[in-house]
Amino acid sequence: MNHSRAFLAAVLVVAAAPALAESPPANPFEGNATVVAEGHSLFNDTCSHCHGPDAVTPISERNLRKLRIRYGDQMIETFHTTVENGRPEAGMPTWAGVIDEATIWKIYTYLETVQVSQ
Repeated sequence: MNHSRAFLAAVLVVAAAPALAESPPANPFEGNATVVAEGHSLFNDTCSHCHGPDAVTPISERNLRKLRIRYGDQMIETFHTTVENGRPEAGMPTWAGVIDEATIWKIYTYLETVQVSQ
């Protein structure tokens, strides 16, 4: 391979790197039924003051039982980004550095089990 082709190959690898880094986050507890009860308890301890006990609230914009309806395939990304960065304009605090990743994913694992279809 000559130098210009090697340079071009290196540029293409670097240009593709951000796309790879932006892949959706992965839930390490996905499908782990034993985590659901712990996530439920963590949700009620951490989130229920705004999102209602057991994720039941009449306030539509805070209803986390409709995450799949609202966000579809983007549910996991939207959840994680929102928890990590907050939505200050909507009253959602930033939780990054306040609660650890394992707790975030346990809560998400619980929320996956309470999604409604309508």
